[in-house]
Amino acid sequence: MAVRAHAALLAALARTGAPAADGELEFAARLAQADPAATNALAAWLERAPVPATPAEAGAGEDGAR
Repeated sequence: MAVRAHAALLAALARTGAPAADGELEFAARLAQADPAATNALAAWLERAPVPATPAEAGAGEDGAR
């Protein structure tokens, strides 16, 4: 169950388009091991959340800074 929850969360995070450096997503594995149900709930919420089409829609200024 934890492996499926981890995969679901990683897929949902990838859908957001937010870049992640090496090692920045290790929390997803820890969360999935600790509480797969919570991980699945977070993944489901991320899937329902609208993804901004542009950085400006995400609240960033013209230079991309928030």
